[in-house]
Amino acid sequence: MSRLVIDSPGTLPDWVFPWPAFRMEYSRCALMVIDYQNYSVNPACGLSRLVIDRHPEIARYYVPRIREVTIPNTVRLLQAFRQASREVIFTRNGGLLPGGRDLIPRRRRRDAEALDAAGAPTLWSVGTFEHRIIDELSPLPGELVIDKNSSSPFNSTGIDQLLRNLGIECLFLTGMATDMCVENTARDASDRGFNVVVVEDAVATFVPEHHAAALSALARVYTQVWSTADVLGWLTAKGLEQ
Repeated sequence: MSRLVIDSPGTLPDWVFPWPAFRMEYSRCALMVIDYQNYSVNPACGLSRLVIDRHPEIARYYVPRIREVTIPNTVRLLQAFRQASREVIFTRNGGLLPGGRDLIPRRRRRDAEALDAAGAPTLWSVGTFEHRIIDELSPLPGELVIDKNSSSPFNSTGIDQLLRNLGIECLFLTGMATDMCVENTARDASDRGFNVVVVEDAVATFVPEHHAAALSALARVYTQVWSTADVLGWLTAKGLEQ
């Protein structure tokens, strides 16, 4: 049975169909760190700054969740995967060209409207400080960093072929945001035959109910949902078997 760990209302009810069941192969697993960028999780800039300034009721949940729970847990996972010599893959979301002119028209319109309304876009382009991965989770030399201009990297990059070239079959997902880029990536990866685990306490979004709803939907059909402790215990046990 799929493990489901949700820290907010909306836990998964009984489900008539089989839960997603698969074996995670230690030698073919990778950690994916999705969009932990300055614009999304650095409280000094970008979207986080706007949420703090304009929606303090959301920020009271979101900022501690990111700073005190999901980033520290992602650090722990990074350390464990690196120590186990497993692949680590990062994604960054935003325009590949200055001003984001390569984004789909709807996204460009949304950024223009956000700029008018709030003085800042909702995405930033490659090369900007906001687009960079936060310092706490900086990739190491030799780790794959994939720039995407869509929610899921499977829709705007060659990640499918890259994962297959690397021999990866199993993905542990962390990152931002649970109900957006994480969910889209998880669904796309599952539909392409990858085995996917979403690490509940290493992903976040702005509203706890949206977080719970996204994980519930994924756990019904597409993925398993584990805690950081589950993943670390699995890595240790599998590593000892090798």
